[in-house]
Amino acid sequence: MDMPFYFFFGLLGLAAGALVVWLLLADHPFEASEPPIGPVDEVEATMLAAAMAERGRNVDEETVVDLIHLHNAYVEGRIREELARAAASEAAEPEVAASEAGLEDPTLESPEQV
Repeated sequence: MDMPFYFFFGLLGLAAGALVVWLLLADHPFEASEPPIGPVDEVEATMLAAAMAERGRNVDEETVVDLIHLHNAYVEGRIREELARAAASEAAEPEVAASEAGLEDPTLESPEQV
């Protein structure tokens, strides 16, 4: 007697289940197209440096690793922090070299040079 209701609710359950599976498993356009960011391994850096050398651009592996870290910072939205940190470390290098040479201010010349 109540067969049409069972049939209707069965179809409704299948549709709801299919919708849940589609929401969980489908490749949605609002998902990030970038792969998950993880640690940079030496194999990846070596392979990328070799590929750049084949294209006529000799890049060392340390530069490749730095570029990958900068790209990860860009994807995560913290690129400005990384660039500021790099600028600060470059600005600190002359101060370190000057302190090792015995100079207080790297812009001042040593007494021997005057």
